[in-house]
Amino acid sequence: MQANKMSRIKSSVPGRIRLRNNSLRDPGKLNELQNKLSKISVICSIQSNIRTGSLLLHFDRKTSLANIEVDIDSVVEQIIGKVPKPTMLLSKRNLNRYNKMAMLGNLGTSLLALGIKRRKPRLRWHTLTGYLFIANLGAHLFFYRKALRRTFR
Repeated sequence: MQANKMSRIKSSVPGRIRLRNNSLRDPGKLNELQNKLSKISVICSIQSNIRTGSLLLHFDRKTSLANIEVDIDSVVEQIIGKVPKPTMLLSKRNLNRYNKMAMLGNLGTSLLALGIKRRKPRLRWHTLTGYLFIANLGAHLFFYRKALRRTFR
């Protein structure tokens, strides 16, 4: 666990430490970490870069590097070490993804149904899967209604 903590400190020289982690690209976590780190008395200034997910900490050169690294690691572990919030299974994004997969599956099944030899089952399956495709297409267009309105104005 100690190696995992220390891997977040990318460089450290007396008076300066750079932290880097992909979860620092999240503005909420970055602000929370900045607020907690600013409460450490020896830190003079904090510069953040959300695009790279890094924090540059300036502190007094006379402070022992080992002591401040332990303090910083504990704060970073409290915030970055948290388990990320689970995504909802039926969020709008996931629902649209499932809808697209169903739409493509229904289209493929509808086309495969045309290969059935007997006429009555062929028409039944082609019609059924065609209606399901149209229903999924309607849901898809409903999700993208704002973009479609912008396009066709």
